[in-house]
Amino acid sequence: MGSLDKAMSILKHLGDPPYEFNLSELASFVDIGKSGAFKILKTLQAHNFVIQDFLTKKYHLSPIMIRLGNVYGRLKGIEEIIRPVLSYISRTLGETTYITVWEGDRAFPAYKNVVRGGCYDAADFIGTSIPLNSGGSAMVLCAYQDGELMRKILSTAELEKRTPFTIMDRECLLEEYGKIRERGYAIEDETFSLGEITLAVPIFAQEGVVIASLGLSAPKHHLPEEKIPEWIHILKKGAEEISISFRFRH
Repeated sequence: MGSLDKAMSILKHLGDPPYEFNLSELASFVDIGKSGAFKILKTLQAHNFVIQDFLTKKYHLSPIMIRLGNVYGRLKGIEEIIRPVLSYISRTLGETTYITVWEGDRAFPAYKNVVRGGCYDAADFIGTSIPLNSGGSAMVLCAYQDGELMRKILSTAELEKRTPFTIMDRECLLEEYGKIRERGYAIEDETFSLGEITLAVPIFAQEGVVIASLGLSAPKHHLPEEKIPEWIHILKKGAEEISISFRFRH
C-alpha cells in the first residue's frame, strides 16, 4: 500500500466512531510506524483535511469535508432530486425520512428530513455507519449485494446487540436478507432501538443495480400493522421517482 493509499485509508477511518484517534491508533490501523503516519497526517493537515485537537492531540476530520460533500451533491444534482421526495413523504406520513448509501462494506445515511418530535429529531446521524444486523435501511442494501460478498463481510464484521430483538446469528442474518430481497422491502421492528420501527425500500439505478435505500423511522405506536402496506407503497413510489430522475440525469 502506497502513501496515497494510506492517506485515503486514514481519512476513511477518521469517518468512523469515535471520529478522533491518536497517532499510535492511526499508525496501527494502516500498519506503518508512527513516524510514517505522522508525515501523512502533517500533509493532510497542510491541505486542511485533518485537524489535531490542541488538548487531546487526537486527529479528526476538518470542515472541508462538509464543503466537498455539498459540492458533490450539487454537481450531480442529487440534492435537488432527493430533498423534495423526502420532504413530501415526511409531510404526508408525519415521520422522519432519509436516504442511505452503500460504501465498500458498510451503509451510511447521506440525506435526511427530520420531523419535529419524531425519531432522531435531536440526533445528527448523517455519515454514521448503520449496523448491518439491525438497521433497516442498511439491511435492505445488504439484501441486494452479492450473497458471497455479504457472507465474507459478515465473517469479519463486529455485530452489535442493540436490543433483545437484534439478529446476532450470521446465518439467520443472511436468511433475513433473502426474505427482504424476496418481498422488496425491510421492516426493522425494534431491532435497532426499542419503541421504534423502520421501513426501507431499495432505490434502483440502471440495469437493476441498487444504489441507495429510502427509509422511514417512526415510534412504533404511530404505525399499526394494518398501515404498513400503505406506507411501503408510498416509500416505493418515492424510490421509483428518485430512480427515474437519476436515469434521466446520468
